[in-house]
Amino acid sequence: MREQMLTATETTIAFCKRAAISHQATNCLAEILFDEALQQAAQLDDYMAKYGKPIGMLHGLPISVKEHIKIKGTTATSGLIAWANNVSNEDALIVKIFREQGAIFYVKTTNPQTLMAIETDSNLFGRTTNPHNKSLTSGGSTGGEGALLAMNGSPLGIGTDIGGSIRVPSAFCGTYGFKPTIGRLPHSGLTGLHDGMQNLVGVVGPLARSIEDLGLFCVAALKHEPWKYEPSLIEMPWRPETRAPQKLKIGVIWSDRVVQPHPPIVRALKQVVSTLTGAGHTVIDWDASLHRELYDVTNKVYFLDGGVEYHEKLDQGKEPAVPIIKWLLDEKATKHYTVEETWKVNGQLDRLRTSYAHQWNTLDIDAILCPANASVASVHDESRYWGYTCVFNALDYPAAVFPVGSVEKTDSWKSFPPISSSPLNPLDMWYRSLYLDIEGPTRYEGAPISLQLVGRRFHDEKMLRVLSYLHERVDKSQ
Repeated sequence: MREQMLTATETTIAFCKRAAISHQATNCLAEILFDEALQQAAQLDDYMAKYGKPIGMLHGLPISVKEHIKIKGTTATSGLIAWANNVSNEDALIVKIFREQGAIFYVKTTNPQTLMAIETDSNLFGRTTNPHNKSLTSGGSTGGEGALLAMNGSPLGIGTDIGGSIRVPSAFCGTYGFKPTIGRLPHSGLTGLHDGMQNLVGVVGPLARSIEDLGLFCVAALKHEPWKYEPSLIEMPWRPETRAPQKLKIGVIWSDRVVQPHPPIVRALKQVVSTLTGAGHTVIDWDASLHRELYDVTNKVYFLDGGVEYHEKLDQGKEPAVPIIKWLLDEKATKHYTVEETWKVNGQLDRLRTSYAHQWNTLDIDAILCPANASVASVHDESRYWGYTCVFNALDYPAAVFPVGSVEKTDSWKSFPPISSSPLNPLDMWYRSLYLDIEGPTRYEGAPISLQLVGRRFHDEKMLRVLSYLHERVDKSQ
């Protein structure tokens, strides 16, 4: 488009058509904005014809948006019937910034009932399936984006993440996803439960088709100094000049000591570690002994009110909880904390953050390589563990997910055994039962394998640089 080889209108029509196909295959769209998108594209083409240059760095780029992110004139329901008719009267800040740079908004994508699930299913939109295998979930809560990106129905998507909601769909669908440090990218203008909760804050971030586009998203998001309009943001422009060290030191989490990863993920970790060591980099085993406590305290923070707000909104909409949300409320939202008890929870979380930072300082690593989930894309209603992602929300570390292959018939427990031959706990035993040696590769047929790279707080640029270097080497080795 910059070289005027394509018009914004031609590009938008192509992605509208592809999005329509994607929706028929996976049920990934919550709202279509094709007419408005084509009107905007025509205006951008007029601008290009008149001035011979793009209006901004996202000129004519169709961008998809997670449903609960506000776009003026559209609904933002968070998958709740109670909010089905809530029409937004303004754009979210990230939408406004991207619109000013020429982005075109043509679809909003599905998210689950209440948002709080890594499976995208709701009474309002139905279930979103995985493009690689319809028996599997696309993940959540940005599951519609994950499916749409994997179907080539979008070049770039806007998602959110408070426990893995960008990274899990990216991992399950085989795309790239990035959770930045809290306070780096614009986050205002969303609907959702937990509004006003500061104990653990979600972030806006990209789902993309390449690592380079993750960086493009961040540059564009900070283009117009959004901290002037959203006071909670840190005044920190994107630093594109950041470089990764020539010799890396990477900590590897083979298991978080709560749920051990399935064979395909173990294989992928071994392959990436072999590539790193073969290139002369240092790889050390990371002690994940803090992860169990981090996972437990994070789940406390999510449901400090004992799930009261969730039940109120479901009752208000006169709707039942879908299976994954019913399980969540029955198993996780069981205690209502007093104000004094929340202080103790926050204190516990702060101590864990300090301990983790001390461990990082002592070993002086550049990044952590680990699973994005204990399994590849789950069978529907079986996504019941998010410890590999939510701990890094609790720590507020930037983290990105990248694809490294897909499930193979030879991926068995015998070929790629877990660290511990005995189950660590009932949850670990249950997850192990989901992947039987004979049936496992068939049950998850076609599912992408993805891994996660984690950096230090506010070292977002360095983490993406390390990821780019690592991914380039992995591609060459395959």
